[in-house]
Amino acid sequence: MGNEFENLLNEKKKEILSAWEDTILGKFEKDAFIIFKQQKDQFANPIGHKVRTGLEELFNVLSESSNREVRTPNLEELIKLRAVQDISASNAVSFVFQLKDIVRKELQIKDMTNYYKDWLAFEARIDAAALAVFDMYMASREQLHKVRYTELQAGRDIITKGGCPSALMRQEQNKKA
Repeated sequence: MGNEFENLLNEKKKEILSAWEDTILGKFEKDAFIIFKQQKDQFANPIGHKVRTGLEELFNVLSESSNREVRTPNLEELIKLRAVQDISASNAVSFVFQLKDIVRKELQIKDMTNYYKDWLAFEARIDAAALAVFDMYMASREQLHKVRYTELQAGRDIITKGGCPSALMRQEQNKKA
């Protein structure tokens, strides 16, 4: 990508990241969205923090003309967060593709002919990143299923079913009475 296009992206970075963050956080209930969006402390708001830092790292990788690795620590944390949510794989990674529309809206380039090659290169990097994010998502889901399977094998699934052993024993006693 050309330096001029990279400069345009960096000038609008804050607005782009805010709109991109909204695409993920906007899927939560309104009250949760407000908390996730406004609370900046990573300990008081770990979900918002993971979304914010993961998107920023990915944007930094995509907006540079270098061939840096898409897989970054904060992006991996974001993908792990998406993997434990009850959403489809396509929904979990669709935020990557949504960056294209967000950038188009934020940059509002009148004469795109000067940036055509840069835009195509940027879109190609987004598409490649989406594939990498999908692989990360599937690896996280696989790990999650392995953990669940191991819990079932070890008999610890009773804890993950929503009750502690003593509460379940009381329920059994109440059924007998």
